[in-house]
Amino acid sequence: MSTGAGAGAEPETDDGYESVFNVEAFSDRELRVEVVGRDDDAPGPGASRKRRREEDKGDDGEDIDSSRTVTSTPVLRVETIYVSSAILAAKSSFFYKLFSNGMKESGQRQATVRIADSEEKAFMELLRFMYSGKLTTTEPTPLVDILMAADKFEVVSCMKRCVQLLMVLPMTPESALMCLDLPCSISMVADLTEAAKKFLAERYTEFLSTEFQDELMRMPPAGIEAILSRNDFGVASEVAVYDFVLRWACSPCSNSEERRNISSSRLLPLVRLRMTNAAFYSCRTLNWAVKREQCRSLRKLKTILSQPFSWEEHVFSLSACWLGHVGLNIEMVRNKGPARTVHFEFEAKRKPLLQFVTCYTGTLTKDCRGVIASMGRLGIPWPGFVADDSPFFIDDMLHLRVKLKIMQGPK
Repeated sequence: MSTGAGAGAEPETDDGYESVFNVEAFSDRELRVEVVGRDDDAPGPGASRKRRREEDKGDDGEDIDSSRTVTSTPVLRVETIYVSSAILAAKSSFFYKLFSNGMKESGQRQATVRIADSEEKAFMELLRFMYSGKLTTTEPTPLVDILMAADKFEVVSCMKRCVQLLMVLPMTPESALMCLDLPCSISMVADLTEAAKKFLAERYTEFLSTEFQDELMRMPPAGIEAILSRNDFGVASEVAVYDFVLRWACSPCSNSEERRNISSSRLLPLVRLRMTNAAFYSCRTLNWAVKREQCRSLRKLKTILSQPFSWEEHVFSLSACWLGHVGLNIEMVRNKGPARTVHFEFEAKRKPLLQFVTCYTGTLTKDCRGVIASMGRLGIPWPGFVADDSPFFIDDMLHLRVKLKIMQGPK
């Protein structure tokens, strides 16, 4: 796509077969297209674009049954298209193998492919392209879908044409994110993804300003990564950048756990802390175990206190209280040094893997010195949470962990 001056695209060619597409008299095969619903476990349309062509192949790379990508889903409808095997085989390696692999099916008049309902429009456009050499759309979203279909069915000429059109279209945040979502298996989109990254970085050069905050908090990881990796921040900005990443990771969304994992593994390393102060932030982890009987009696006890602990000129208090469930409270009770921001994360150990899961993340500041979070956020009602078979009690103990990060600011 173009971020300013667009590169010229090669003119489309007319192969002269458009008039015989889906005409029985000029076709030697019937293409039976089974349209199936999207798998319930699959993510949204954006994730479907990441499906690689290799998924359509077996371990030896020779299986050309496209139904592998959408197995175990009901067939919604069946469309029959009259096609010329010579035309399709000349344009597509997939159809060449389908019609000439020497198997019994390759000699039959009818061939079957199975596609998801979200792929149907793009697949039909791809078939027409193989006859005419033309595309009927210049909109980014359908072009990306056609590009994915062309990759799946190995129509190189259509892939090139889609990339040409996308490169000269005006770039928008939405189209840039679609380009970043393209799988790395499509080698010819490298220039396209590079242009998308450049566009996002230039558009959000001042991404720390309040103008873009709501927009950026909804942006997927690939977009945030592109912005952070291409912007050169000054020393004074690194604290704000670090805080921005943490706010993005903790912003409400449907995949908040995934966001937190991505922020720690891919985004935070992009914040060049070495440019500021080696002691830019410090971390501490506190473990705390509470007996099951104490939790069951929490309604009467009201509060269970841990011993206060000191760290970095601060004194913290940790407690459990009754909120209709176990409520976890962290409070900065004394601050002997300069005002600093403290990021915290409540975690609880869970069976059967005996791994800690995140209950809540938040921030303590000079204006917000205490936070209470309910473990009801984990989705287990109170009776089940304290039951004998509860996954959160190991040897009758609830194992809690608090991770703290103190932001100190550059010297």
